[in-house]
Amino acid sequence: MKQRLVLIIALTLMAKLSYCQIIDRYGINIGTSYSTQIWDFKLIKVDSDNEYKPGLQAFLHVDKDLGDLFALRTELGYIQKGFKTNVALVFPDGTEAGRVTDNVIFHDLALNLGLKVKPLKIDYSPYFMVGLRSDYMIDYKDIEVEEPNSGMKIGILKSTIDEFNKFNFGGLIGLGIDIKDLIYFEIEYNPNFTKSYDDNER
Repeated sequence: MKQRLVLIIALTLMAKLSYCQIIDRYGINIGTSYSTQIWDFKLIKVDSDNEYKPGLQAFLHVDKDLGDLFALRTELGYIQKGFKTNVALVFPDGTEAGRVTDNVIFHDLALNLGLKVKPLKIDYSPYFMVGLRSDYMIDYKDIEVEEPNSGMKIGILKSTIDEFNKFNFGGLIGLGIDIKDLIYFEIEYNPNFTKSYDDNER
């Protein structure tokens, strides 16, 4: 079974903080993420019930101008990934005990490196950005159910998520508008190049 994160769309609002001599701009951007996973079962055909879930992201960034047209942006921060899924609860004898719909949340540290192309020198300037993103899962929130007899909470997907690759590598494509070099609004698309999980026996 392959599990891979395929899409994150981020709507970002940034407030620029200041200028300095070595770098041209630095600041904080905060926004939302929208992510899911595609599960590709190799041995049997199973439709993935995973849906998109919203999350939070927050980054520190620095920009270095490379002439009038280009700028190099580096970002370090936190992003919530994951997915919303519908899981069947099955007893050891094979009978189904109902279904649970909830969010699985991955807490990731991320590092972005992007080349920003700003073709127009105007107050409300559109721009395009392309680059790379790497992220590392530092924790996660599983879907939990309570065992009736003991009252113990059990993570439904824990055994699988514990085998996930914590480090993943992907791309970064962004479109935005820079308002008077003070704030910007941006939409990003982040496809993963690496697989979160790969098991030939499923």
